[in-house]
Amino acid sequence: MIPEEPDSPLGPRTTGGQDAALVFATGVGTVIFGLAIQSLLAYTLLPEGRGSFALCVAFAGVLGVLFTPGAREGAKYFVMTKQATVSEGVGATLAICLVGGASAVALTVPFVHSDIAFFHKAETRSFYLAFALVPVMAFSGAMEYQLAGLRRFGHLAVFTLVHLTVNILVLLVLVRVGRLGVEGAVAAVVGAHGCTVLLCAWYLRRRHGLVLTNPFRAVSARIVGYGLRFHPAGIGSALEMSAGVLILGLFASQAEIGLFATASALVFRLRMISDAVGNALLPRIAGSGRPELTTLCLRVVSCGTVAAILAVLAISTPLVRILFSEAFLPAVPLLWIIAPGVLAYACAGILGTYFKGIDRPGICSWAVSLGLAANLIAIPVLYPVVGVSAAAWGLTLGMICRLVLLAAAFTRATRMRWLSIWLPRPGDAVSFWRAFRAALGSG
Repeated sequence: MIPEEPDSPLGPRTTGGQDAALVFATGVGTVIFGLAIQSLLAYTLLPEGRGSFALCVAFAGVLGVLFTPGAREGAKYFVMTKQATVSEGVGATLAICLVGGASAVALTVPFVHSDIAFFHKAETRSFYLAFALVPVMAFSGAMEYQLAGLRRFGHLAVFTLVHLTVNILVLLVLVRVGRLGVEGAVAAVVGAHGCTVLLCAWYLRRRHGLVLTNPFRAVSARIVGYGLRFHPAGIGSALEMSAGVLILGLFASQAEIGLFATASALVFRLRMISDAVGNALLPRIAGSGRPELTTLCLRVVSCGTVAAILAVLAISTPLVRILFSEAFLPAVPLLWIIAPGVLAYACAGILGTYFKGIDRPGICSWAVSLGLAANLIAIPVLYPVVGVSAAAWGLTLGMICRLVLLAAAFTRATRMRWLSIWLPRPGDAVSFWRAFRAALGSG
């Protein structure tokens, strides 16, 4: 599916199929560990506590993205295209996260003590603990981006599983044994991301000569400039995934927030197929595009995602009952509403990868902004009519709007016909089989 590339400083000699298979295998492990975490949260916090936890983490995640332009996509792109060294990329990332994290905390602390209903859905100390998550989560994600850009998917897989293991162990100690509730759950997330930062820094120092000097000297106007062009897309993506939780925090109960957060967390784990292929695709099209390769990946991802979605929906009721308890059964209808949005998200992810690869991240920003606008409008309009389902409908509508705009931009940029992008071709099966064999090391 994705041809072999020669070994280089950006990664070992592997095929795209091998990279995608490794990232996909990591995704499977992530889903298993992630479901264990979600199950533990559900059984220990119940819908009300699960809702408060979701608010704190979503709040921290959005702040982390909002105040760190260039930390992920900008540094990753310039290291991938050899316009910056690993040390320069990581140094710039660290500086951006430090400044951004401090700014986020300084500007938002007063809101925690305000009369806004959102900040009364969790304890004040929970939000304060979430502030520690802002720079740590941002820097952790940026370090993972660097490893993906360097095509070090094997090490990234190990570090991801270690991250999840740490999260589970700290959850068990603080929440299950220590009975610290939401605060313990948030602290577990902080510890897991901190562990990821240390592991990535250790590996980059050992294999890529990472040297940490004054981070502010490494900040490049070009890195920040690229990041600013993609920044609206990054903010939109963070808000789009968290908009339901954040908006429900203004007028819904903690239990309703917990039901939606659990449903979306479960079904959106199926994006691992798109993430696996997209991560393997981006280093191979950076600077060149290769639209035919992009559309092949798009068709494979869409078919695989549909199959996975149908499998989950077929067993949705017993799955929710076993994983999350009877208290979360009202979340089952939400899974069916969100499912089309997951498919749209997966397809949009591949098309977005193409535009990031050809240095046109602004298109991704426009698409995400459109989807976010649709989401933000739909939830408050529909909530008085359908209740918590409004968040699910808003999420799906936003993802579909994003996909439509990206698909239209792709056809215009490549001059490819709409049907030729989506309709399976006779060679697709052959390409997929070759990639599958290569991933297994047999061809």
